[in-house]
Amino acid sequence: MLQENAKKGEFGWSARAEATNGEGCRVAVRLNMEEEGLLRGDCVTVRGSIREPSDGSRAYYWDRGLAGSLSAPEGVDASKASGVPALRRRALGLIEEHGGDQGPLVAALVCGYRVPIEESGAYEQFKATGLAHLVAVSGAHLSIVTMFVAAGLRLVGLGRRAIAVATALFLAGYVLFTGVPVSALRAAVMAATGLIGLVAERRQSALAALGLCLVAFIVLDPPCALSASFALSAGSTLGIVVFARYLAGAFGPARSSLRRFAGDPLSLTASSALATQPYAAALFSQLPLLSPLANLLGAPLFTLACVTGFVCVVGSCLVDEAAPLLMGAASLAAAPLSVIVSLLAAVPGACLPVDAEPAAAATLSVALCTGLWAWWPRLRPRVILSAAAATVAITGVFALGVAAPADDEIVMLDVGQGDAFLVRSGGCAVLVDTGNQDALLREACAREGIRHLDAVTVTHHDDDHCGSLDTLGDVAVVDRLLVAADLLTCDCDSCGEVREGAEAEGYPGGVVGLGAGDEIRCGRFALTVLAPERFVDGGGNADSLILLCRWDGDGDGAEDWSALFCGDAEAEQLRAVEEFLPEEGVDVLKVGHHGSRAALDETLVERLSPSIALIGVGENNRYGHPTTEALELLGSAGCAVFRSDERGDVAVGFSMEKLTVAPQREAPEP
Repeated sequence: MLQENAKKGEFGWSARAEATNGEGCRVAVRLNMEEEGLLRGDCVTVRGSIREPSDGSRAYYWDRGLAGSLSAPEGVDASKASGVPALRRRALGLIEEHGGDQGPLVAALVCGYRVPIEESGAYEQFKATGLAHLVAVSGAHLSIVTMFVAAGLRLVGLGRRAIAVATALFLAGYVLFTGVPVSALRAAVMAATGLIGLVAERRQSALAALGLCLVAFIVLDPPCALSASFALSAGSTLGIVVFARYLAGAFGPARSSLRRFAGDPLSLTASSALATQPYAAALFSQLPLLSPLANLLGAPLFTLACVTGFVCVVGSCLVDEAAPLLMGAASLAAAPLSVIVSLLAAVPGACLPVDAEPAAAATLSVALCTGLWAWWPRLRPRVILSAAAATVAITGVFALGVAAPADDEIVMLDVGQGDAFLVRSGGCAVLVDTGNQDALLREACAREGIRHLDAVTVTHHDDDHCGSLDTLGDVAVVDRLLVAADLLTCDCDSCGEVREGAEAEGYPGGVVGLGAGDEIRCGRFALTVLAPERFVDGGGNADSLILLCRWDGDGDGAEDWSALFCGDAEAEQLRAVEEFLPEEGVDVLKVGHHGSRAALDETLVERLSPSIALIGVGENNRYGHPTTEALELLGSAGCAVFRSDERGDVAVGFSMEKLTVAPQREAPEP
């Protein structure tokens, strides 16, 4: 049985599921399958062996309390759950049919189903603005909704008991509609605890109740102690219990209208972010600088969208004929939140890339909360201004205080199963490909201090070479995009998607088509296009841009070192440009197609004779890259091979005397 909604990944759909092992014991596994659209509570009959995690992924499975993975064959029959899950499935169908452009957001807010909003790219905008908690069923999410619902009920004159009962019923119904995942139940209990402490003004009692809740959750489900969602819910609730009443005091007396309808709700978001922002920044690999403004504007719009959407979706399920009208109303209510998030996410420099360990960030969160708890100043204008100034100063130091990079270097960025190579010299920087794992690219940008790029070059349209173009624009200013000239007119869907993405990014220098013989200047580096002259593979691997990079250290016009970038081009394409290569070969080789079987042959390796080979590759990838054949060919030629899955980022420094290699990690033991 699925314990969560199935999520689409690079290799198909997967979900946490409960399975029975050979000894009759129930264990949690990662279920991999071709079937799409399965929800929590659905059952799939699979017969097979539970595969233990590899050494490289053991920590991932252990953190999530999974015994291993189980793969379901294509076309397996699934038993759809009945009752509330069936109603939820019907609701999702109605949202998809009548929700229009805002359907993915409505599905996330009302049903806790994030697959459509993640596929649309809107979820990245919520993360970039510090509003990811609004589209995840968390303690902060439920606290904000519940607080606004209670405020609305007070407006119509209901008494305290009636408000408490109505709010509790709404909260219970809402959690049911999200599929009753354990995370939602935990979040509901924590939200109730935080709100009781906020209303009763008894922090010590609320803290004790929250502590008991956390202990009980961990005793009942020990793996949850390692869950990021558990940590975020616990942290946000802790922030609400400890700081919300204190922050709300800035809006006046407890019974004032400003305090009740603005101060209390806004203090929830601020206190929640105060306790969780460092940890969230480490999880999402970015620090949203506009988070305070986004939460200020987004909290009331979120509640409008969430409550209206819930009422309309339930009504649509009960009255079929009213579904188009009601779903239109739900979409209309969600539109303001969507617009605000889109506008804020589009602000240049809206977030900073972050490369930090979540455990260290969680420790920082605890330290900040403890310090504020101990200090506990009166909330006066001077204190607020001082805190704001300190925050701006610290952020500025973080943004500008990046260690100066080496004068001239080529850096292979660790972006998983994909390519991303940074060339920089004399204050200029060019990125060749981006990979397709957004978080890994953001982390790499943080590590390498990438804030501005003169150009991004896309070798070809494959997702693992350009899938993170839009994310790159969130963390670095990119002047122009360089692609093969034929990509600008190719009528295939993949090339069309690259063009559409480039148009959406709006590069100041535009999108420039490159042909054989064109040159890209980057300080002392000159990158010359060797191929393709024209597309012969619909923009695929064989049409990858092949770039010969020459470094002229003394400015005499003659190359001192050379490197070769070839995207996914393989031996056949490289042999076609042999005449343009230096007679003595190249010093640094970006191995084509991640070290596939056809990437190299003995004659080609002898012709290239590289001293250093760089292979961008993901750990335990399903393609078997790099292949044993490619590694043996490079090894037999005396070439030093550096793989991103083993060594992380690898920087090759250029000087007149020598090339120096600085990997992020030590070589693994043989």
